Amino acid sequence: MKKYAMFMMAVIFCFSLSTQSFPQSNEVSFSSGMTVKPGVRFEYMDRNVDWGEEEYVSDLSAFVFALNLEIEINQGFSISALAGYVLTDYDALTFRQLPFSVELDAGNLGGYMVGAEVNKSLLYFDEFAFGLSGQFLYHMGIEKTWDVPDLNVSGTVTGKPTWMRASAGAYIKFLGLESFSPYLAVCYNNLWGQYEMKQAIQNLTGTEEKELRSKSLVDITLGSILSLSDGFFLKGEAHLLPYSDGLDLGFVAIAAFAF
Repeated sequence: MKKYAMFMMAVIFCFSLSTQSFPQSNEVSFSSGMTVKPGVRFEYMDRNVDWGEEEYVSDLSAFVFALNLEIEINQGFSISALAGYVLTDYDALTFRQLPFSVELDAGNLGGYMVGAEVNKSLLYFDEFAFGLSGQFLYHMGIEKTWDVPDLNVSGTVTGKPTWMRASAGAYIKFLGLESFSPYLAVCYNNLWGQYEMKQAIQNLTGTEEKELRSKSLVDITLGSILSLSDGFFLKGEAHLLPYSDGLDLGFVAIAAFAF
């Protein structure tokens, strides 16, 4: 139920922007030259992932807190760079090939993230803009060591996760409102990575790597951009990622200035 509550919050956020009315332009005051848009980004995602064992699928959720720098080269073409901190929950992942089986249930584990994004409007028709977008994120988890409980001798396990996410697709944006620009995007969205676990119990040592891949690959995004002034805007997105057995969800919120 947690993921559906988060999705409903995302939808409410996106649609609440449309109820505002501000006497501004469609977007944040673009000139014919370059526009720089520094801001902050929050993201929540909940993905079902396969760990390479047919019967074992778990829930991977993450909170992303990042600085976001968008540079609009000209109207309709922008590139963005982002960097920040991630808290990821791997939902009781089990390692069975170590000297002693380990079930990881450590809650949110910290790590760092960098990424890039590109958006390009290709066609304008009446009050609509059609374009393409792409994004790549790389997350490197912080290595962490735990003591192995319930042993007569000392032992430790050390885990280090990494995951990546890539998306690419098309969007349509409505430009007919004064300061509010809703859009719909359909993208390929894949998440993959690995979790390496090392165990050391006296003379016994072992290493196991689990490869993860998301079950959902199609991302349907409902988004909106709200200009609050000539130099400040909000952006919100709700993500639906269906797959054969269910639905993954995500939410993005960005607050940024333009100059």
